[in-house]
Amino acid sequence: MIVLDRFENIPLHSPPVIATIGNFDGLHRGHKRLLRKVLSRAREEGGTSALVTFEPHPLKVLHPEAAPALILTLSQKRDILAYLGLQLLIEIPFDQKFASMEADEFVRALAKGLSPSEIYIGEDFRFGRQRRGDIELLRSLQDELGFKAEAIPKLQVDGSDVSSTRIRGLLVAGRMEEAVRLLGRPYIIEGVVRHGDARGATLGFPTANLSIENELIPAHGVYVAAVDIGDNPLLPGVANLGVRPTFGQTQVAVEVHLLRGGKDLYGKKIRCFFFQFLRPEMKFPSVEALKEAIASDVAAAHSFFATNSLQRRMFY
Repeated sequence: MIVLDRFENIPLHSPPVIATIGNFDGLHRGHKRLLRKVLSRAREEGGTSALVTFEPHPLKVLHPEAAPALILTLSQKRDILAYLGLQLLIEIPFDQKFASMEADEFVRALAKGLSPSEIYIGEDFRFGRQRRGDIELLRSLQDELGFKAEAIPKLQVDGSDVSSTRIRGLLVAGRMEEAVRLLGRPYIIEGVVRHGDARGATLGFPTANLSIENELIPAHGVYVAAVDIGDNPLLPGVANLGVRPTFGQTQVAVEVHLLRGGKDLYGKKIRCFFFQFLRPEMKFPSVEALKEAIASDVAAAHSFFATNSLQRRMFY
């Protein structure tokens, strides 16, 4: 996948270009349905698939007080798009100057730089100054600029639209399995493995301690999880997300006990995949009570992974 930050000087690519535009935070099942349309049309036509997005998220510039905590880090977003098979990603730097661009001016710049033959967007996507751009604007310009525009309806699950907002709510409420179903993959937290206080090892459950790089932090608690260290398959485990109240800690961290593998991870950047919420984080009356709870968590993780494969490509 080629990553650019402007429409100028785009490398040689195979026409026709099949494009989409959007923020795509979360890259959930609704987003992926739209992207698969783009990818399939590019394959059918022997052309190039392209996604035009904005960095940072527009609300972080226009209304930072209302900007959502993003579901994905930028590196996660790029990797998932690459795994899906996208060929060209254009991340337009979003600032106040760009925000003042009229929607039709943006479309003309996109048409001049990319020369797309087809553009697909979500039915509710808006762009340009004061969000005046939509599918109707694209259709009004398609004959003049030489592309066909189409809106993709929202995906519904359990009678409600799949949306990043809905998924955020599920994550912060600890409803991980529901969030995973809407995402179409586990929730991912990434960070560098740091030296901890080795308390897990003394309890008989050594852990890898991650510094958290994600903006959105799910509900504190214990989760069935797996770790991606760049190998296939992933390494199964149990993750504690929270402040470790039994030992009087206050800083939010992720501690992962791996069921197998994972030696010499210090200093490495890894990803932790969250599959299932097991229990809230709690303060135990004694270390022995904590050890019993962890043993129960580990047994639950073993049971989960007995029937769930951990091939990396399944979860991007």
